[in-house]
Amino acid sequence: MKIKCVLACHNASGEPDFYFCIVQCSETEYQLGQHYDVAESFAKEQGYEGPFVLFDEHESPDWLLERFVWESASVVDTSK
Repeated sequence: MKIKCVLACHNASGEPDFYFCIVQCSETEYQLGQHYDVAESFAKEQGYEGPFVLFDEHESPDWLLERFVWESASVVDTSK
């Protein structure tokens, strides 16, 4: 399954920012919340810093999901 994730965080300049990604994971990984760990690790690799507040598409406010062009989001696979 693919889950849209949004992270409230700080960018490499220390400014408040959002990081958007899509996590490919199994249903079990999703139920265990592992998609959050993967999204946070990937955001750190991309230069983003915490503290992190994570939302997935089932928890995020609609207005936040609707304002991002998801076709441009990085896709992260939990198996990698």
